[in-house]
Amino acid sequence: MLHKKMFGFEVRFINNLIKEVVSKTHPVTGQRPQTQLQAGIMAYLYHQEQPVYQKNIEEAFNISGATATNTLRVMERNGLLTRSAMDKDARLKRIMMTEPAKEGHRQAEAHMDMMEEQMLRGLSGKEREELLRLLDIVKVNLERMRRETEESGELKTANDLSKTVTGGEISNAENIRSTD
Repeated sequence: MLHKKMFGFEVRFINNLIKEVVSKTHPVTGQRPQTQLQAGIMAYLYHQEQPVYQKNIEEAFNISGATATNTLRVMERNGLLTRSAMDKDARLKRIMMTEPAKEGHRQAEAHMDMMEEQMLRGLSGKEREELLRLLDIVKVNLERMRRETEESGELKTANDLSKTVTGGEISNAENIRSTD
């Protein structure tokens, strides 16, 4: 009997492959984020045109003040960013990437672009769009499941889920790509 492929396992397998290839091929830079949160903060800082403060980081990543403080402190110690007090309010500290961290991030983004092209090689533009559209639907469904478990501690039954799907959740997810 053939084993039925499970979507969750396939996604996990792909995620593990991506991590393995990235760790083996990522360009070596002096200053490098140590965690996913740090990498996300680096990308956020790199692409911001406005001044960034700790409160912006807390809101953008939905993290507590304590988590932001500790993460930013480690990143500063590792030479990834600087925090400088503002003249009007010394408690308010602007967060900026260091120049070596910016260069490292430029290399990381170039590497991610190459990885993206290699992963999607053989897919047409339409197929790539369709894959992203379908993954958006999966994300919406998982976010709904997360909300349900946070609210009630349990998931709805299969019958309840089919009512939700026909009630518009899927059509909302399908519209995600068309509004981008």
